[in-house]
Amino acid sequence: MKAMTGPTNIPKYHHFVPQMVLRRFTDAKGKFWIYIKVANKVVPGSPETQFGETHFHTVEDADGQKDTSAEQRLSVLEGKANLIIEKIVAAARAGKTPGLTAEEKATWDTFFHLQWKRVPDMLDKAATFQNPDTAVDAVLVKARALYPDQEEKIAALDNPEARARLLQGGKVRAIEQSGGKVPAVLAGRGLAIARITAPGESFAIGSLPMVRLKGDLTDPDSEVWMPVASDVAVGVGLASGEETLIDLSDLKPIWDFNAVTAAQSSKFAAASKALVEQLKAYVETLPPPAGPQSSAK
Repeated sequence: MKAMTGPTNIPKYHHFVPQMVLRRFTDAKGKFWIYIKVANKVVPGSPETQFGETHFHTVEDADGQKDTSAEQRLSVLEGKANLIIEKIVAAARAGKTPGLTAEEKATWDTFFHLQWKRVPDMLDKAATFQNPDTAVDAVLVKARALYPDQEEKIAALDNPEARARLLQGGKVRAIEQSGGKVPAVLAGRGLAIARITAPGESFAIGSLPMVRLKGDLTDPDSEVWMPVASDVAVGVGLASGEETLIDLSDLKPIWDFNAVTAAQSSKFAAASKALVEQLKAYVETLPPPAGPQSSAK
């Protein structure tokens, strides 16, 4: 096998929810409790080993060469976003808004949009990945129409291994692609920060960490949040340039945040085992999901 494209020290386990976010939901020992629905168990876990998959952002060619450059690019973005989250959380805990620069706001918008798109709980609902054979067939038909003199090469792509590589490559490209209406919507909205002030209460973090409480992300009055720490969530605000700090002192809005996270995620975690157990009991009362949640394209 040829060497990986890019740095060779990139780990094989790629997080779809960044470790720098997950670490803000751990206890003093850097651990959390996690409920994994498919296993129906609440177990101890850590940011290093949860909310990721092996080679999730890797693309492999026909010769077996692995391209990990997407993971590298995402890591750079996460590093920038981490500094912004630190600024937001510190300000919120001090009862202030962060005063992000235009550049910081643009970086946050990119990270916020990407974090919705990149998780398996959202990707798996896309038509391409729900019907992979149909999607690959369509790609091959298009390739034959465009390149009728390349039939031999195209035929070589029509086997299980090559089809899997095509789907993986398509997934990674879809994650990084930033088209659609959402970037412009986010750019035109301000920043909302919610902090928990109720003693003993906290947010959970889910494998689909975006909490949509009202409307679709492209709606001008939508309410969409991402918990970034056990006591702080960041969402789309009002007019561009405006920052708003909201105190959550009542239990109901905090529960609403966590209930949405638990219902939509295949796994969720928190420092408090009692909270995870409570959310587990809640999701066990829910009917099977009726259909996919609106995506952020």
